[in-house]
Amino acid sequence: MSRYVALVRGINVGGNSKVPMPVLRSIFEQLGHTEVATLINSGNVVFTASGTPRADAIEKRIADETGVTTRVLILTAARLKKIAAAMPFTGEESRLIVTFMQTVPSGVHIPDDLGEELVQIGSDAVYQWLPQGVSDSKLKPSFWKQFPPESTGRNIRTVTKLIDLL
Repeated sequence: MSRYVALVRGINVGGNSKVPMPVLRSIFEQLGHTEVATLINSGNVVFTASGTPRADAIEKRIADETGVTTRVLILTAARLKKIAAAMPFTGEESRLIVTFMQTVPSGVHIPDDLGEELVQIGSDAVYQWLPQGVSDSKLKPSFWKQFPPESTGRNIRTVTKLIDLL
């Protein structure tokens, strides 16, 4: 039995794609996972699995039960901790963002005109320091189109809380 984190992309953000956390926990339990816990209302699930959990099965169950189409990224406890430990920036936790994905593609272009923002491409994630906050980021949607569709960001405070739940 191993512990995992599932990051469900884009639910309960801005009033769109509503998936209540009790429903999300129930979906994981229906799939045979145990010790299921959610963190805040934005699709962070910590759970135990006896085998290898399948993101596609979770995505299908979410769609079937809620009508919401989303992507799910599953990380082992060790991988989540490794990615968090590699955060190259310091500052206010809500302005330090980690964008997770299965594989970071090669050849990613970082724009030059980011002002005070800092962006670093890691082997497992994209790290950002956003001094003006997420909503005022200089990165355009075209930047994020370079990454796989399951890519999803969390601030380092949320990541730390997920690690504590593991």
